[in-house]
Amino acid sequence: MNKRSKEKYVVTCAWPYVNTIPHLGTFLHLLSGDVITRYLKIKGDEAIYVSGSDTHGTPVIVAAEKEGIPPKELAFKYHNIILRLLKEWNIDFTNYTHTHNEVHIDFVQGFYKKVHKNGYFKLKESKQFFCNHCNRFLPDRFVEGTCPHCHHQGARGDQCVNPECGKILKPTELIDPYCATCKNPPTLKKTEHWYFDLPKFEKQLKDFIISTPHIPANAKPKMLDMIKDGLVARPFTRDLKWGIPAGPIFGDKFKDKVLYVWTEAVLGYLSAVKEWAIKENKPELFEYFWKDKKTKTVFCIGKDNNIFHIILFPALLMAVNDGYPLPYAISTTQFIMFREKAFSKSQGIGLWADEATAILPASYWRYYLIYTRPELKDSNFEWSEFAKIVNSNLNDTIGNFIHRTISFITRSFEGKIPARGKLTHDEKKLLSEVEESIQDYIKAMDNFKLKDAATIVSDIARKGNQYLSSAQPWHTIKENKETAGTTLNISAKITEILAILLWPIIPEVSEKVWKALGFQEEILEKGIFSIDIKNTLAEQKIEAIKPLFYKIKEDDIIKSLNDFRKSKQEQSKQKEKKKMDENRKKEENKIDYKTFQKVELKVATIIEAESIENSKKLIKLQVDLGTEKRQIVAGIKQYYKPEELVGRQIIVVANLKPAKLMGYESNGMLLAADIDGEPILLKPDKDVPDGTPIR
Repeated sequence: MNKRSKEKYVVTCAWPYVNTIPHLGTFLHLLSGDVITRYLKIKGDEAIYVSGSDTHGTPVIVAAEKEGIPPKELAFKYHNIILRLLKEWNIDFTNYTHTHNEVHIDFVQGFYKKVHKNGYFKLKESKQFFCNHCNRFLPDRFVEGTCPHCHHQGARGDQCVNPECGKILKPTELIDPYCATCKNPPTLKKTEHWYFDLPKFEKQLKDFIISTPHIPANAKPKMLDMIKDGLVARPFTRDLKWGIPAGPIFGDKFKDKVLYVWTEAVLGYLSAVKEWAIKENKPELFEYFWKDKKTKTVFCIGKDNNIFHIILFPALLMAVNDGYPLPYAISTTQFIMFREKAFSKSQGIGLWADEATAILPASYWRYYLIYTRPELKDSNFEWSEFAKIVNSNLNDTIGNFIHRTISFITRSFEGKIPARGKLTHDEKKLLSEVEESIQDYIKAMDNFKLKDAATIVSDIARKGNQYLSSAQPWHTIKENKETAGTTLNISAKITEILAILLWPIIPEVSEKVWKALGFQEEILEKGIFSIDIKNTLAEQKIEAIKPLFYKIKEDDIIKSLNDFRKSKQEQSKQKEKKKMDENRKKEENKIDYKTFQKVELKVATIIEAESIENSKKLIKLQVDLGTEKRQIVAGIKQYYKPEELVGRQIIVVANLKPAKLMGYESNGMLLAADIDGEPILLKPDKDVPDGTPIR
């Protein structure tokens, strides 16, 4: 196959909120970007893949309040879970970061200082919901109510959560609004915020949308209609504490406000590359990728994020006017429904990324999600359909063909790919069709139609299976080994092709097959353009391979899922019990003020210090308490020399009962801070008379 010139790509996906574990619909965005990046790499392009956890914003704050922990703690709890899940799912990022890092914060503030200087922000006074019960302003997701368009109850203040609606909303548009935290009705209160002057970019955005081919056909008309109806200025700052401070951009008056989360999350596509370049000690890589107009940027998102990536993000790049290329492709997926219902953690509807890999290997899920990727309309997850696709496509078609081919060669041809003899008309036709399928696969991937690409791979394997069954080499080998050899040679060639085409979708399986075929180079070194139908692979030594997949039963996987959920619930109960026990012990260990008054704390000066022989820890001290002198034995020998202690003032518990340590009486105890086992002696801020009481 003919190679073409190398191109440069930045692939990214919508940054998942870290307010919970991602469900399959969210994880599909991360998986899609991985598949696209891997494809670009086997095509020989220069591609990096970046994203990260969206640690700021109201969803994180709301979830943190429900768990009773600070937003930062909750954000990094789920960020670390996502990092683990990425490994389990074999999703390979060049840089998966988070928005609460210095590189991102500095980049965002610097970016918007330029936009502000360019004159695209304006200050407006507005009325915003305020909760008198919680004593705070309520940004969008802190307000819930009934959608004015579809009358769905539980709509958020920024967007209707009904998949059939999804309208962008203002909190004040909700019917019967209430505070999401305390459920009380809010009041309107005046506040000042900065707004991005989006209407100024209507013409540029219209031209961009019309001229960009890789914007989903079902999204273009909606975005153009929004422009036709007239864009409105978008609020840029929020009355929140958790987020990127707005003060450095807009002045001290706004030091207690933060940036609207969408305004900083979309800039993560740039800052993540900058952070990676810094980590690589090659800061010039940032401009190499993001300041080159030829760089193609690809965004894998859900349909509810179209407005942010087709209108708002491009407008920001236009506003900063700093040489960044506009989006090349928006690869949008529709929603995955679960048995006709939207995913809901609280209602137990759906499947989450950690659950999926707990019950089946990641390759099953990667293949299924790409094969059924909802590119044009919402899809519906059903266990019966999932089992059918796994059993029919993965096991019976792809896995069966590859295993039959390799097993037959290792068993009947001494583990070497046999020579290719004279081809029949049907065999020539088969190889020609496979070549056409490879071109169709490339075309589908180039147009980000991942679902079509997965279907093409399955069809190639299906043709291979049909060919094997028709040629029946297990029979022909008895009469004509050369004919059987040709059958297996062609099958081995198709297996090689499958290994390459499957690598973006199920890389771990692909690499097993590649290794079994005896290739010394990595798949990435060979690439898709190394495929040559005429290269027969004859005499190439191969290795036996175990079955790649196994059939599944719907009842079995549902049972495994329920067992996993029960186990997690039990672990959660144990953690909650442990937390309650710890809190109870803390309460039990608390003393009242009268009890504390019984402890006599006094200032003393060390007048003598002597090491106790045969002890690694103990020093004998003589201390002056003002009205008397006492002997105290202290376990500080490993950290203080006796001569260093003489003359130092210390704090002593003066009314302890005497105790004997290695035969020496101790009449009191000195106080020390404990840092990882190292004692740090406490002393007054300035010299005071010995015997001075501590209150």
